Amino acid sequence: MAVSPLELNSEMDLVTRARQGDETALTELYRLHERKAYNVAVRMLGNPWDAADATQEAFVKAFGALDQFRGEARFSTWLHRIVVNVVRDHLRRRQTNPMEAEELDRLTGLDSSEPRGHLVGGRESIIDPVTDGLSAPLLEALQSLDERFRLAVVLCDLLGFDYAEAARILEVQEGTIKSRIFRARADLASYLRRAGYSPTIKPGGTGTTPESSYQQSTD
Repeated sequence: MAVSPLELNSEMDLVTRARQGDETALTELYRLHERKAYNVAVRMLGNPWDAADATQEAFVKAFGALDQFRGEARFSTWLHRIVVNVVRDHLRRRQTNPMEAEELDRLTGLDSSEPRGHLVGGRESIIDPVTDGLSAPLLEALQSLDERFRLAVVLCDLLGFDYAEAARILEVQEGTIKSRIFRARADLASYLRRAGYSPTIKPGGTGTTPESSYQQSTD
């Protein structure tokens, strides 16, 4: 995912202004990165309720730690590393207390399958449904993957990060990303076949053809 020097300078200018308390800069950083951050969360967590919470939490952490951003990597790389860590925390909590979501629904009378808006910089952002851009069978197949393989395929094949940037986000070697994606594609195809689909999973190369790399057709 090539980025021009102008884009990098513009991003760093926004970060600098945000550090100085510029609300407009904070809002613009949020606007630029919210959709991709949410899409990482929703494809990892599988529902818009948890994804909205994770996205909100990640931005709060990132904006509270802007002084720790040194510019050694792109801001989006640094931000998505925080998103991934928050998502992992949510997955661990889910394993520790799998009934938490159902109990919350019972106590509040709300449906955890419904997306929620949230506020950053004083503006409300309405989160799209979990099925935005992906079919239900593919979402189910994604949830069946090991967390490591799911993260790799979500970042590269579905969201368009190249292998090098995904490796920086996940803090692993580029070769590790490639091997995880190879395994993830095989596991996805196997899951979809067992579910009665004839998957056409195209090699994504460097992950530059997000979501269109995965197509399903029934027999």
